[in-house]
Amino acid sequence: MATVELEVIERDGRPGRFLGSLFNRFGDPLLLVALDSGCDPQVVRRVDYSENGQATRIVSLDRDLAPHGEPEWLNPAMEFVERESTALKHPGEATLLRVGMVDSGVNYLLPEINRRLARDADNRLIGYDFWDMDDRPYDAHPVNSGFFVQRHGTRTASILLREAADVELVPYRYPRPDMSRMQALIEHAASNGVEILGMPLGSNRLEDWSVFERSARAHPRMLFVVSAGNNGRDIDEQPVYPASLDLDNLLVVTSSDDFLRPAERTNWGRISVDYMVPAEGLPALDYSGKPTMVSGSSYAVSRITALAARLKLSRPDWHAAEIVAELHRRYAGDSEAARKWVGIGYIADPLAGAPITMTPLTGIEIPVGGSDADALLSLQVLILDSRWTRQKVELALQETFDTLGQCGIGAGEISVRRVDSADYLRDLSTGGARTLLGAAKTDNATIVFARDTRMQAQFTGEAFGIANTRMRPWLTNSVWLMLDVDDPGIALAHELYHVLANSGDHVEGGANLMQGRTRPDSTKLTSPQCRLALETGAENRLLE
Repeated sequence: MATVELEVIERDGRPGRFLGSLFNRFGDPLLLVALDSGCDPQVVRRVDYSENGQATRIVSLDRDLAPHGEPEWLNPAMEFVERESTALKHPGEATLLRVGMVDSGVNYLLPEINRRLARDADNRLIGYDFWDMDDRPYDAHPVNSGFFVQRHGTRTASILLREAADVELVPYRYPRPDMSRMQALIEHAASNGVEILGMPLGSNRLEDWSVFERSARAHPRMLFVVSAGNNGRDIDEQPVYPASLDLDNLLVVTSSDDFLRPAERTNWGRISVDYMVPAEGLPALDYSGKPTMVSGSSYAVSRITALAARLKLSRPDWHAAEIVAELHRRYAGDSEAARKWVGIGYIADPLAGAPITMTPLTGIEIPVGGSDADALLSLQVLILDSRWTRQKVELALQETFDTLGQCGIGAGEISVRRVDSADYLRDLSTGGARTLLGAAKTDNATIVFARDTRMQAQFTGEAFGIANTRMRPWLTNSVWLMLDVDDPGIALAHELYHVLANSGDHVEGGANLMQGRTRPDSTKLTSPQCRLALETGAENRLLE
């Protein structure tokens, strides 16, 4: 009563590879053997089952069909690890906020995840696997034949837990075999005090989500944060569900790039999608427990679920309607550019609100321009990393004005401040820069000595003039240098020239400062270049 499938892959009319798969009479995968053209085993994988027929692990076999390496767990037993004494403490709250995540489950064997799992009064996991219908929502998404597995939920959950420190995670594995189980999932969440559910998943079939729609509508106090999807399309024209459902307690989010457009491959829709949020190149925890970088609208769900949770923690009496209204109050129409793609706005920095301290640094000695200067350039300087020492900063500024002096540009008023802030603000990113520069209240050209860049196109020095910041005006007239920049003084002069001239143009060859790549012996500027910087800088009120 078993089934054997044999695939023969031909190359130039001859068998090049053989794939043999064995399934039991219920269609469950048992063994996969991949052979080369000479019938030598290349990949052999066995799926093991428990006594009740539950798939427990995938085992790799060697040429002699003996197990080797670590198995890929599918449904391991779990035990709670000891929580750190202060890891889950919220002043004034008897219990922590429970937040649900509906995904492929989580790797609950990882201590970082395990410690944050919600438990009931009997110290049992609150959460459920609605795919396998058991109490082990382990991160596993079988692919194609079931001999291979993808992991996703650990990554999305890790971002939620990092950005919402005072929540307990209620993990759910979504019911792919029978989406009508979404009703039971929502009822389970409601009965366990979960009022915020992140759902980084979706499909093109409306019929998959009809039960969810009815159940979500029946729980108006519960907020559902869902992904717009990653198909690179307008879902007003080609719907994705549940994102395209019309529910008052549904928030739909997508990931934005550095220019306030939907990130590559992510979806948008001025009717169906509510917000864009930076979710490209985010640090996350991989299924293996190692740090990784992730991108896509799934991770926008994690960020906005965390933001909604923090709002709920600040106002425990709020439910879906109040949270939706508060987000609308803060972010509706926040960016004209965003409304070309989504219905409400752009959430530049979901973590904004943490304390930022700026301490003036006195004694920086940069000779101010004298009577021989044609124009003075005043600067506000922000130092985000202690490895940018006073000496390094002073030397970079001095070299910059030595170089710009050939155009008759001297130093005006120089204000220098060291910044103490959340760790993520030490790096350049479009959204984080809004928070940082807003707190700095800069009005002159601004120099930021940063740690690193989180921009998708990564440079060790970056200039933002008027021309390249129409969609993100908070960055206008700022220059950012990263710790690993070569020749900081020359790089700063180069980037400042871009801002003064409001031009991204480069020249090739020779000793000109404005080559595509700065060099220690390339510091010259021509008379036309100087004239452009002086005239444009004065016109844009950067030069006096």
